[in-house]
Amino acid sequence: SERASTPLAMSSEENDLPAASAPEADTSPRAVVVVGVTGEGKSTTCNTLSSSRAFAVSDGFASETAHVAHIDYLHIDGDEVHEMRVVDTVGLQDTNLPADEVMRRLAAFAGLVPNGIACFLFVVRYGRFKPEHEAAVDAFVANVGEGALRHTLLVFTHCGVGSDALARTLEEHAPDSLRRLLPKFAGPPVGIDNVQAPREGRATLHRAIGAAISRAEGTLYTHAALGGVRCDAAREAERAAFAAAVADWRKRGSGPVQIERQFEQLKVDGAT
Repeated sequence: SERASTPLAMSSEENDLPAASAPEADTSPRAVVVVGVTGEGKSTTCNTLSSSRAFAVSDGFASETAHVAHIDYLHIDGDEVHEMRVVDTVGLQDTNLPADEVMRRLAAFAGLVPNGIACFLFVVRYGRFKPEHEAAVDAFVANVGEGALRHTLLVFTHCGVGSDALARTLEEHAPDSLRRLLPKFAGPPVGIDNVQAPREGRATLHRAIGAAISRAEGTLYTHAALGGVRCDAAREAERAAFAAAVADWRKRGSGPVQIERQFEQLKVDGAT
């Protein structure tokens, strides 16, 4: 994995407390993992969250995030200080990489979150939810498990409307594929504008993340859950490979199937 920035960044509503005077933070950072399709605003959202420019930003045509990257920062919320870790991941549906390589690189985030994930952010550009986004959600679930959706927030970037207007728009115009997904997420969708209103976006994201953590009663999505999904996926891949091999034997008439066919032919010849 790549580290997006060496120094510990500071993020707060006022962003005015120097690191030396900040209260002591928890030694286990809250891990936020950002996922989504290439060009939808993943890396920019990571920059907004951490109040930094640590993550390279895509121009929308090719992914800048070739590998997992992260940065640690302090989020100051009133009298509370939270040590945070935001992890940027390779774009799902990245056309520059084979699908299995995308999944392998996505899985690399696990090494950066040894205590588990406090929240996933699934980033989509506002006004879009196309078949490739639905396929990206399916790929995400296949890699991390259905249970991860209960720790996931849907984040719309380039969104200039407030939460009430966003809710009304989704109620009236969301495609059926998105309607089916919305109840599975950790909270209502979040709308932000990383370019025009990054300060407001940062505050909105941190409030939503805090609310999602509260709803989960502080539980994390753990390595045990990730490991179980990957073991199941490995077993499924082995079953699929075996089924393909059997199908190939039957098609080509080789191996044990060929012996069986020869035996059946001998019985037919003997009867005549």
